[in-house]
Amino acid sequence: MIWPRGGQWRELRLRLVCPATWLQLQQPEPVAQARLVLRWWADQVELRVDGAPVHGGDLFDTACRWLLPERWWQGEALELELRLRSPLHDDGALIESRLELEPLDPADPAGLLAETKAELAQLRSGEPPTGRFHVLGHAHLDLAWLWPVADTWQVAERTFTSVLDLIERFEELHFGHSTPALYAWLQQHRPALFARLQRAVAAGRFEPINGPWVESDCVLISSASLLRQFQLGQQFSAASFPELEHYLAWLPDSFGFASGLPAVARSTGVRWFCTHKMAWNATNPFPHRLFRWRSRCGSELLALINAPIGTDGDPVAMERYRLAWQGATGVDSALWLPGVGDHGGGPSAEMLEQLRLWQQQAEAAPQHHGSLRDYLAALEPLAPRLPVWRDELYLELHRGCATSRPDQKRHNRTLERLLREAELAQALAGEPETVDWRTLLFQQFHDILPGTSIPEVFEQAEPQWRAARRSACLQRDRALQAWLGAGDGSGPSWWVAQLQPLPPRARSLRVPLGSWCWGGVKLPAQPARAGGQWLQLPPLAGVAALPLERTAAGAASQAAQVEAPVWREGWRCGNGLVSFELGPRGLEQLWDSQDQPQLAGPLAWRRFADRGEFWDAWDIATGYREYPLAWQWQGEPSWLEQGELCTSFVWRGQCGASAVRLEGRLLANTPWLELVLSVDWRQRHELLRLEIPLAQPAQRWAADTSGGVLERPAQPVTAREQARWELPAISWIASVANGGGLAVLLDGPQGVSASAEQLGVSLLRAPTWPDPGADNGRQRLRLALAPCPAGWCRAQVPKQAVAFREPLWLRPAAAQGRPKRHQALPPLGEGLLLLGCRPLGDSGDVVLTVQNCSPCRRYLELGESWQLLERLDGLDQPLAAKGKLTGDPWLLAPWSLGFWRVRPHWPSS
Repeated sequence: MIWPRGGQWRELRLRLVCPATWLQLQQPEPVAQARLVLRWWADQVELRVDGAPVHGGDLFDTACRWLLPERWWQGEALELELRLRSPLHDDGALIESRLELEPLDPADPAGLLAETKAELAQLRSGEPPTGRFHVLGHAHLDLAWLWPVADTWQVAERTFTSVLDLIERFEELHFGHSTPALYAWLQQHRPALFARLQRAVAAGRFEPINGPWVESDCVLISSASLLRQFQLGQQFSAASFPELEHYLAWLPDSFGFASGLPAVARSTGVRWFCTHKMAWNATNPFPHRLFRWRSRCGSELLALINAPIGTDGDPVAMERYRLAWQGATGVDSALWLPGVGDHGGGPSAEMLEQLRLWQQQAEAAPQHHGSLRDYLAALEPLAPRLPVWRDELYLELHRGCATSRPDQKRHNRTLERLLREAELAQALAGEPETVDWRTLLFQQFHDILPGTSIPEVFEQAEPQWRAARRSACLQRDRALQAWLGAGDGSGPSWWVAQLQPLPPRARSLRVPLGSWCWGGVKLPAQPARAGGQWLQLPPLAGVAALPLERTAAGAASQAAQVEAPVWREGWRCGNGLVSFELGPRGLEQLWDSQDQPQLAGPLAWRRFADRGEFWDAWDIATGYREYPLAWQWQGEPSWLEQGELCTSFVWRGQCGASAVRLEGRLLANTPWLELVLSVDWRQRHELLRLEIPLAQPAQRWAADTSGGVLERPAQPVTAREQARWELPAISWIASVANGGGLAVLLDGPQGVSASAEQLGVSLLRAPTWPDPGADNGRQRLRLALAPCPAGWCRAQVPKQAVAFREPLWLRPAAAQGRPKRHQALPPLGEGLLLLGCRPLGDSGDVVLTVQNCSPCRRYLELGESWQLLERLDGLDQPLAAKGKLTGDPWLLAPWSLGFWRVRPHWPSS
């Protein structure tokens, strides 16, 4: 029975009388019991019997097997009332409603199970079962989704209490659950329940199956964040459950997995990766259920596509799954995970009683209840003959998650940066580590950061984002001032610092008005239209700080020349590194430093209808290109600022009811053109995109991803390549052509696309479920176009992306006397990115984390100011002690991560 969506109620009543033929099953002694079996698709369900509630459910608890009372068998009619409410986003349905007889004696003398047994035999073509089930109770619990986080804590408490009670009642039950963040909450707020849980863990009945701090998104977060997810999760698990070895990552529901995840996870001791999400592919079924997943650097995980979550003890569904598993893998033992999921719950007594009944039937495959670790240990000997997957685990679904709720992506990338800077500052100041990543890691949960929760989740997250940013900013500023030796704030000196080990370049930034000097040399300045002035700084090499003098007025002994100044001739503008031309159709051409054109036509700002998908906030409509919408620009672009340090233009337009303002900006000595799109977004079910036609057809394209770099052919050939028409990029995407290429630098994760003819960026969406106002309001989207004459790797596009999105640090210094230039870390070599620099406890030593984003071996060269103590793994354990270190400790293999324990030796000043 189906009825319309929108929260509409349906109320069903039935007077239920025991059939006369069934009464014979009670004579002379009862041989059967009866259950009311219901399945539904509704977001709220209530079953009442004779006016009293006996069962409730929702979109996650979608079935019941209610045992009819003894008085029904004695002829008393039951007044049943079933109330169901349809979901807001989908039609409601009562899928199944029937009475089912079960034998009281497992030998089933009355043959009540004969029909089901025949169906099992038919599934096996009459053959007896040749395998078995490994049964582990489970309760998938999303930290937020269609409910706020506060509800999650209550659900976790109820779920764990229920499971621990069932463990005492059913001696066969074993239960596994993930998420260190949940366990940490219980440890702090429900210590008695946590102690009871620990006793069940020690008894081998309750199993933490953790990995990262939360079941995080794995394609939208930076490599540093992904590493921190595993580091904090593994450290908490080892400290709280020391009797277990923690070598698995349980991520059943995240929306795809970056190709760099095996390298990150392996560095923290993980050997096994488990998910079910790849079974959701909408186009091409994923080809493996048991395989080895290998990163580009060679790091490898054993990977299991596990059974569905949210299942029960239905013997037919179990047997269908077992036969499919056995046919795909050749493995006789199939993992089964009974338990209500998504909103917690876990296994129920009804499920366990059904499993127990069928465990005693010869026609059903045998069951063994045990831990996930035992199951995986039995699979490990198969590793040498398993297929190898050398790619990302791309989910052919949910392609809109990189674009929905851009405010969450902005919060995430800002806090990621501030936390890394705070750790770096504490390491430079010689302070112990006090930076807390847990707020960021929690908000990276796979239904928060992608923007796929109800509005209350984001409303409650907002003050947490802001408080965490303020705390990290304060920690960073205090530590940097301690490193630089700040005084009482009364002097004229300022510090400007670069907090990434980038190559030296004279950068321009906006500063307060005044006369700015360095070493007695007046720095080039230009009034800024938005207030203050543009200033070109001396080159900063690596992580370094430079003292500046600022006075209200005054002349310096000499004035510095502008390096690579901006020029303008008519509608063309450039700085020697990049140039562009405006026209009636906007930005019509872009040239590199050799005057090679980059565009086959003007930048195309596009608008499409985007509706019709079931998972609204998750999915971009597959055929959105068939439904273009109008985008009106008001006249031609006009110049906004003109000068040697900065020249900018503005162009205004309208998208439906949404006002649009595009500003382009070119700074002196900067190899990219910055574009800022400001939108008062008021649309519904629309997609806003930028499409960049390429003058040089691309052969391949590359983009950064969590833990590494993706490279793909520009012309898709296989069905899987064709299905990847939209994917997430963290901070850049670049075309690769014979004559170079073009990079798009991003201010944070975005949905992108690429073909031989164009690069595309999805800017804004407007879904209405589960958040009716998602994306609406004032939005500011920032990106840049950077030509790559020698290709993205030689042009060091990953470092350009860092420089684009991470601002310099500028603060009053007020030190006594004339402060000196400070350098902490030299520029890292080509292809090397700094992921982290943090204190190692209070030892005074520092842990450096570096990623090689190139196909070549690279050396980490830090100069005489740093002493190498030892090479580490991702959990700060020495590699030499594990026998895993061979060769030069400073050498980093292609595409790999490296961890070093080093000690600074600052020169005396």
